[in-house]
Amino acid sequence: METSFKRLIAYIIDIAIVTIFVTILSNITFINPKMDDYNKNYTEYQNVISDKKDSKINDEDYEKKIVDINYELGRSNIINGTITVLSLVLYFGVFQFFFKGQTIGKKILKLKIVNNKEKKELNIFNYLIRTVVLNNIVFRLLILVSVYFLNKNIYYTFSTIIGMVESVIESIIFVMVVLTINNRGLHDILAHTKVIVVDDKPNIVTTKKVINCK
Repeated sequence: METSFKRLIAYIIDIAIVTIFVTILSNITFINPKMDDYNKNYTEYQNVISDKKDSKINDEDYEKKIVDINYELGRSNIINGTITVLSLVLYFGVFQFFFKGQTIGKKILKLKIVNNKEKKELNIFNYLIRTVVLNNIVFRLLILVSVYFLNKNIYYTFSTIIGMVESVIESIIFVMVVLTINNRGLHDILAHTKVIVVDDKPNIVTTKKVINCK
């Protein structure tokens, strides 16, 4: 199995773990009292999209409703979004640092993050930089904060642009990991890291008996 494919599987496992953890926390009422509002707004958002597909709503009404709902979704997603950002940073940054370059996904797929050039341990800043780039932490924070400072129309445009930028960065990382010789993504380059396959098989020393023929 190629390293790039193993990395993809490991990342899917890790994201699933983070998603489960975030979902559990976000559905605890005293931690996230806005969850009901978010679910209501998300259902309304889906209904508007469905009405648009079925031509039950004209373009003008659609644009107005989608802008309003997008704004309300942003405001009701503050706590959930904050939990998500913190969970990503703690899991991919702090947790991975203390477990010597491995997440649960990487442990299962026998992968490990190491320094790209020098034979020395990575520090926590390497992991944090890597996490910020890989998981679009800066853009996630911008979306969370901007909903309190921008009006509905500007927020809708801003969040749309941020979403496109995130998609571009994610695509660049994926292409680099899959197609480059050393499988290093943008996050690896900026954090001076690389991912290697861990050989945890014990070394077996075989002794050959030498027979001298006279």
